[in-house]
Amino acid sequence: MYTILVSSLNENMKLAKILQEQLLTISIDSKIINLVELDLPLYDSNKEFKHGIPVQIEPLMKQMNTSLGYIVVAPEYNGSIPPVLSNAIAWISRTGDDFRQLFNEKVILLATHSGSGGAGVTTAMRSQFMKLGAIVLSREIITTYSIKLKKESSLKILKQFIKFSQK
Repeated sequence: MYTILVSSLNENMKLAKILQEQLLTISIDSKIINLVELDLPLYDSNKEFKHGIPVQIEPLMKQMNTSLGYIVVAPEYNGSIPPVLSNAIAWISRTGDDFRQLFNEKVILLATHSGSGGAGVTTAMRSQFMKLGAIVLSREIITTYSIKLKKESSLKILKQFIKFSQK
């Protein structure tokens, strides 16, 4: 089972669903988790001290813990990572004894539908996930309003992702 983490409701969710459909064509199960719908409070240490870890984090972490790898589909916000993704990572990293627990040695495929090219968000995500110990594929899936998804190419990338994550 693979987890597709999406941090958007619109074009990036559409992209995630297409990738999920492509995984099904090669008999690979996946689950989409929309981080926006988790409605996590903005992380800060005072909230954590007063209220603890939000209850929405536990099922997310269980899903991630059983996943062979993650596909992270995120829009570009001001040339970087969207706040909802950074916030979810912040909360996840505050649970347990090891802040890298759910990322260390996990294979991650990055994808985006971006209004401005996508290189900023994929570079920022790559840096953050590598810092957390993940193995981030060098190939990524990027679409824009003028560059549509090439399904043959994305299927090849998905197959590579599956191959690396099952080693």
